[in-house]
Amino acid sequence: MENTLDSALISALRSQRPGLMRSLGPLAVLIALVAISAVIAPGVIELDSLLSFLSDAAPIIALVIGGTLPILAGSIDLSVAGVASLTGVLVVVLNPIFGPWTSLVVILLAIAFGATQGFLHSWLQLPSFIVTLGTLSMLSGLALLLSNATAEPIPENDFFVAYLSNNTAEIPNTIIALIVIVAVLGFLMRYLRFGRDIYALGTGERAAIMSAVNVVAVRTVIFAISAGCAAVAGLFLISITTFSSPTLAGNLLLLSIVGVVLGGTAISGGVGGLLPAVVGGLITSWLRIVTVIIGVQPTAQNIVFGLTALIAVALTTDRSKLGIIK
Repeated sequence: MENTLDSALISALRSQRPGLMRSLGPLAVLIALVAISAVIAPGVIELDSLLSFLSDAAPIIALVIGGTLPILAGSIDLSVAGVASLTGVLVVVLNPIFGPWTSLVVILLAIAFGATQGFLHSWLQLPSFIVTLGTLSMLSGLALLLSNATAEPIPENDFFVAYLSNNTAEIPNTIIALIVIVAVLGFLMRYLRFGRDIYALGTGERAAIMSAVNVVAVRTVIFAISAGCAAVAGLFLISITTFSSPTLAGNLLLLSIVGVVLGGTAISGGVGGLLPAVVGGLITSWLRIVTVIIGVQPTAQNIVFGLTALIAVALTTDRSKLGIIK
C-alpha cells in the first residue's frame, strides 16, 4: 500500500515539474540576467536606472501583453508593430481634428481595427499568420503614405501623450499606465468566462466549440485587445521619443514574439498568462542591456534575438498537441 502511495506521489510530482519549470523558469532567468549585469555594471541596479529601464521597456511589455492573448488562443498577431508605428503617425495627422483627445481616438480606432481583423480571421477561417502578415504590410504602407515617409514632432496639446511623458511621485507615468493595463486584463482573465474561453481555444478548438465557446466572438475580442495594447505601445514610444515616425516600431515585432515565448507562453497555445508575459517582456528588454554590456554591436543584436526566439519556441512548443509539425 505504501509503495502504491509513493508511486502515485512521485507521478504527481513529475507531472507538476514541467508546469513549475514553465512558470518559475522565466523568473529565474530574469533574476540571473539582472544579477550578471549588476556584477559587470553595478550602476544598472540603482533606482534611477531601474525606473528608466522600466520606462524604456514599457512599449515592448505592452506589445508582449497584447501579443500573448492571440497566442494563448492558438493564433498569432503579426500586425502589432504596424499598429504601433501607425499610432504615432495618426496622433500627428488627426490632431487638427480631435485636438487633446487625439490619442484616445487613435486607441479606439486601433481596437476597432483589431476587432475587424479577428472577426475576419475567425469567420472566414483564414490563418491568423496570413491575415496579420497582410495587415502588417498594409499598415506599414499606410503609415508611410500619411507621413510622407518623414518624422514629425508630437503635438504638445495631446492630453494622454503629455501624461505619459511625465512622472507621478518620481515614477514614470508609462509604468503606472502599464500596471493599470495588466490589472484590468488580469481581472478579465481571472474572473470572467472570457479567460477560460481563451485557454479552451488554445488547448483544443474543437473541444472548445463543443463546450459552447463562441469562437468568433472570443477571437474578435482577443485581436481587439491586442491592437489596443499595440496602440498604447505606440503612444509609449512617442512619449519617449517626442516624435512620430512611420517605422518607429518596425524592429519591435521580433522582440514582442521573443518576449511572449520567453515568458513561458507556449507558441502552440493554451499555456501561459499575463504575468508570464510581463516577465517575458522584462527579459527581452533586459537582454538588450546585456548585449550592450558585453559589447554586441547593434547591427548584430537581431542575430541574438533570432537565436533566442528559435530556442524559446523549441522549448515551449507542445508537440503532442500539434501532432505533426509542418
